[in-house]
Amino acid sequence: MTSPPLDEAGAAPPPATRFAARLGGLGVVLPAGTPLEFVADAAIYPLPLAPARVAGLMQLRGQPLVVLDASARSAGAAAIDRRDVLVVGRPPQASALLVDGPPRPLVDGQWHPTRDARPDCAFASALDVAGGEPGASRAAGEALYEVDPERLFEALVRS
Repeated sequence: MTSPPLDEAGAAPPPATRFAARLGGLGVVLPAGTPLEFVADAAIYPLPLAPARVAGLMQLRGQPLVVLDASARSAGAAAIDRRDVLVVGRPPQASALLVDGPPRPLVDGQWHPTRDARPDCAFASALDVAGGEPGASRAAGEALYEVDPERLFEALVRS
């Protein structure tokens, strides 16, 4: 993912060092340096008898990737589904997450993690809630929780 292009005045905007995404309706911030790739309307192939959090498989440049679903919806899709996906990591070690739209760039100093208590969700153990200024984490009324990708995938697989 890249930073936005130059504006008309020729001044470069500050580079994005982190990206926020919505997983299962919850705003999360991924660590700086995390390899990410957003795939809009990706074809997801169901896996019969897979655990509930496994939405299916997708292909990314010929590499099969497991797609996990952080939402509380029930599994059981019988046909190919098309959804927005965020690939975390580099194939073949990457995994993918169903997301609610494309991630948005966050510039250091212009956002803060929330101090709110961890939400009640399947991946709460992967969220960090320390730090930030009270109320400063609100971007368009949304709280942002820092997430560790490795702990996130572990929590989703266990749930």
